Amino acid sequence: MPRRKPPWLRLLCPPGVNPAHLTARRCGACREWVAVDTGGPVEEVYDPGVLDATDLVTAIILGRRFTRIQPIAGTMLIGLRTPCGARGVKPDGMYLAAHECFRTPISTKPFKPPKRTAAAKWNGPQLSDREISAFETAWRRQL
Repeated sequence: MPRRKPPWLRLLCPPGVNPAHLTARRCGACREWVAVDTGGPVEEVYDPGVLDATDLVTAIILGRRFTRIQPIAGTMLIGLRTPCGARGVKPDGMYLAAHECFRTPISTKPFKPPKRTAAAKWNGPQLSDREISAFETAWRRQL
């Protein structure tokens, strides 16, 4: 029996601006909710649960494909990056496992978008009085 739609799926697959090209839909064969990457010539289907370090080990042992969720700096948006061998795998990263019909998902952990960091305030130039007077002299000089 198919599961209910995960509430965090709208955060993983937002409408409108979506650099990851993820859309939420039901799998055609097993009717489970999946995240579909529509950004390339071939659609890739992922389970909506997020993998962490312990789940990543399970995915590697089971031979499931996975892709890394790459946060875009300064926004709450994400992109997807497929790791190449051991170089692309980081234990502190978030990953999505490929969907296999009629198999239990490796993880059902919810997706939490990255927090937006506040920009640092600009306090103006840090110049000495001598540097400021040299600038003012050069500014007032005629060409």
